[in-house]
Amino acid sequence: MSEYGSIITASVMLVLSAVLSCCLGGLVLARNPDKRTHRVFAVLALNLVLWSLGVLGIIHCHTQESARLWIMMTFSVAAFLPASFYQFIVFFPFQRFVGLRPVLLFLYAGAISLVLLVRSPYYIHEVEVFEIGPPRVVYGPVFLVYGGLVMVSMVFSFVNLFAKLRVTAGIQRRQVEHVLFFIFASTGFASLTNILAPVLQIRTLELYGPCFVVLLMGGFAYSMIRYHLLDIWAVMSRTTVYALVTSVVMLIFFSVVSVVHWTFTNRTQASDWITTGLAALLVALVIQPLKERAQLLLDRVVLHRRYDADALLERVGRHCSHFVQVPQLLERVAREVQHTVGVQLVRFLLLDGRVPGSLVVEHSTNTGETHTRYTNLDYLIEMVEEINGPLVLEELLHRRPTPKRVRVSQLLADLDASVLVPLKTKVNAVGVLVLGEKTSRDIYTREDLRVLSTLAGPLATTIENTRLYCKLDEVNLHLERILTNMRGGVVAVDMDGKITTMNQEAQRMLGTPAPGQTLETLEPRVAQLLRRTLKEHRNIRDYETVIRSNDGENIPVALASAYFSLPDSQSGSAIVLIYNLTQIKRLESNVQRADRLTSIGTMAAGMAHEIKNPLQSIKTFSQLLPDRFHDPDFRKTFVEVVPPEVQRIDMIVSRLLDFARPKPVCFAPQNLCNTIRDVLALLENQVRKCGVETVLDFPEDVREITADDQQLHQVFLNLFLNAVDAMKHSMHRVLHVRMYYDQTHLSRHMQPPILDVPCVKVVVSDTGCGIPIENIKQIFTPFFTTKDHGTGLGLSVVHGIVTEHGGEIDVTSSPGCGASFCVTFPLLDRSTLAERVGA
Repeated sequence: MSEYGSIITASVMLVLSAVLSCCLGGLVLARNPDKRTHRVFAVLALNLVLWSLGVLGIIHCHTQESARLWIMMTFSVAAFLPASFYQFIVFFPFQRFVGLRPVLLFLYAGAISLVLLVRSPYYIHEVEVFEIGPPRVVYGPVFLVYGGLVMVSMVFSFVNLFAKLRVTAGIQRRQVEHVLFFIFASTGFASLTNILAPVLQIRTLELYGPCFVVLLMGGFAYSMIRYHLLDIWAVMSRTTVYALVTSVVMLIFFSVVSVVHWTFTNRTQASDWITTGLAALLVALVIQPLKERAQLLLDRVVLHRRYDADALLERVGRHCSHFVQVPQLLERVAREVQHTVGVQLVRFLLLDGRVPGSLVVEHSTNTGETHTRYTNLDYLIEMVEEINGPLVLEELLHRRPTPKRVRVSQLLADLDASVLVPLKTKVNAVGVLVLGEKTSRDIYTREDLRVLSTLAGPLATTIENTRLYCKLDEVNLHLERILTNMRGGVVAVDMDGKITTMNQEAQRMLGTPAPGQTLETLEPRVAQLLRRTLKEHRNIRDYETVIRSNDGENIPVALASAYFSLPDSQSGSAIVLIYNLTQIKRLESNVQRADRLTSIGTMAAGMAHEIKNPLQSIKTFSQLLPDRFHDPDFRKTFVEVVPPEVQRIDMIVSRLLDFARPKPVCFAPQNLCNTIRDVLALLENQVRKCGVETVLDFPEDVREITADDQQLHQVFLNLFLNAVDAMKHSMHRVLHVRMYYDQTHLSRHMQPPILDVPCVKVVVSDTGCGIPIENIKQIFTPFFTTKDHGTGLGLSVVHGIVTEHGGEIDVTSSPGCGASFCVTFPLLDRSTLAERVGA
């Protein structure tokens, strides 16, 4: 009955061996049919399937003829096992033939020779069959030759694998280690059961040979299709550690028991409880620290391959919090990773925000690579953003190839990289960490990849924050350069009125502020503007005034302020821009002088005729004077005519001189009615000569404005001259001047336009040719003119003077219907007058 059970057990194991060998061969071949190693493995698996089925047929034979037939068929298959095994070894793991071709040819020639000799009496001497149990076979010398072929295959396979072990690195080295381990473990047992046992006439072990070979095939398949292979040395070290720990725990336990038994001579139940409790307590206190220390000691002293991952992460974290410059940070981290993990090459490639799809080498342990740019890497960046862990080159090579994987693998190979670690924040990717081969030529273990993944997150965040800090520093430096080179002054204050920013131009005009200085120490008008901006939380623009510099110089300036509020906060800040108008005012003065000279020339041409008439009368009387000096009537007429004509000439010349002679700007109360009449008096002769009728429409009550008399004369002189010139081709020539009071929108002292500002409006209308619609927007532009001999400065000067007086000027016109210029001035404001006079 036991013999029958052995047959059933062996049959089940052989069937399982055949099925498993078939499944392993199909799995490896389906994993990547393009690899030559996978195809050779499939052939070896098929050979093992046939061998297992042949042995299964042998143990169920009950006649000598059938037993001999199955033994010969099985041996014909098994004869090729040494050759197919060695063929697999020479192609593993490089996918190309690396071995001795004569040995492979010898093994195949030997296999063919054995197959040819299988029917000879030199193979089987005797076969004895039984009703229950496998047949008993007495082998001849041919079987010994087969054993020799197996030994040749094993010896040259081991030599081949040990040679590859010296030259391989990374995953290939780990694969070779696994294959050696499984060969030692499996083929040794299979050789004992299927070679040594038949020679020693032990027939019961021969049935289990294929089972051990299936174990070998499983190891081969695991080595080929898995990347994260178990570390054989790590398994051995853990086994050693557990053995040591178990020994120490047993020693502690027996020591405690012996001591307690010696202490309590008369043993009781209490002493047994004390013994057990003390032993358990000591084991609980000792086993975990002992295991950790033993493992660390074995790894570092014996295996020389373990490092303290927690200490590495702690040092990298310390560097991340210490350095604020990306190059220094990456240099320290690269040094830590290179020395601790044992890496030949460490390279940091960061995304270049200026060029999409490009990476720049920010640091590399290879000299001369820094700042090297790699472009057209969109596929890599896309893959980095998709994955959550490191990319391993050899793992990519072992997967089914896709276009993206092939491109990434080629890039990693070009970079001499074994591992690519994404550097990603919670928002986006900032770059990659590229690691070369280990100096030990070992693969990157799961622990290595876990440490690198843990390190990558905080490092990416630190790099992003550091780059943002550098960008902020660059922005601040750029802003400082802008402020330094600005021609205008800039003063910024916080909500408490403390000065936070003051550029060089502002310091030149207002003086250098002391630390903690407030706006109260600034020039009064600047301080008032800032104070009002902070109080009202609004911007104030286009405020012209005169400030007194730190040297006591009066500087005409234009002030503009702005209020900045912080999001979700009640606090804010204010800034004032100070534009020095000294050059502009000088240019305006030159333009006004040029325009005044032009106006003087125009008036002088009109006055020449007016002066010539009285001169003619004086000349006539002067010629008659010698002859008719004693004529009483002549003398009476002379006295009545000549003095008034001289007075008339004097008045004309005085008016011209008053207008032509420049005077200092002086803001004072002015009567617009008198100013208009004075200007019309200057142009009286020219207006009369051109046949222009003058119509004045003034209000009965007289209200004054704050203005400079000379500048007001120039405003209306230009307007009247333009009106007279526009009517020179008109049939009906009327110059109409209307003045009235109104309420309107005007910008007042540091105020935006508001309602109900009392003002006076002067409308100067003519019946001339009018202004084309396309020219209306440009008539106040300097040097724009439609006249043949005009300068284009007149209306530009008018606009500047009116604006400087806080007023406005507007024009309405239709071609052929004349034009109307409306000049608006604010009425007299004593506070404005006091400020301008004081300035």
